[in-house]
Amino acid sequence: MIPLFRFRRSQNPSGSRPESRQSRFRVNWVLVNDLAIGPAPLFDRHLDHLEEQGIKAVLSLCGEAEAPLPAGLSLRFEWDRLVLPDHRAGRLPRHAELIEALQRLEILRAAGPVYVHCVAARERSPLVCLAWMVSRQGQSPQQALDYLMAVHPGTNPLSGQLALLDALARGNDPQ
Repeated sequence: MIPLFRFRRSQNPSGSRPESRQSRFRVNWVLVNDLAIGPAPLFDRHLDHLEEQGIKAVLSLCGEAEAPLPAGLSLRFEWDRLVLPDHRAGRLPRHAELIEALQRLEILRAAGPVYVHCVAARERSPLVCLAWMVSRQGQSPQQALDYLMAVHPGTNPLSGQLALLDALARGNDPQ
């Protein structure tokens, strides 16, 4: 199969430089017009994109030092922050922290579609979306993981996070 269009950087039809890989900001819908996932919105143009996608609320799972959010976030969206640990923290999220994230997500959903993010949308935000699908949508952890990896290819939860998800599905607190 021959590709229809192929552009090198110098052939970009708009004349502008393409965004670098690090500056791409992509919103992936987990549940269309309900729950979305992606990296931290760092610039006003990211907030513009969230609004264009119909996002009404934002759940941040990373600290301000990790990803400073634009000042306009609180003026344009309902939002909340619950800092969950990632692989650099030296510990996994606790069962109670995951339950707290789900409760905060539930509250934000009253405003409309929610965007869940951590820094890169690889561990923490996928974990919370997976937990949502397991606890609220009735999916098995494996079904949820397979689905999320299809709609959000950056999904890469740690094995310990998946064990926490399994415990959530069984109704157990592993701590």
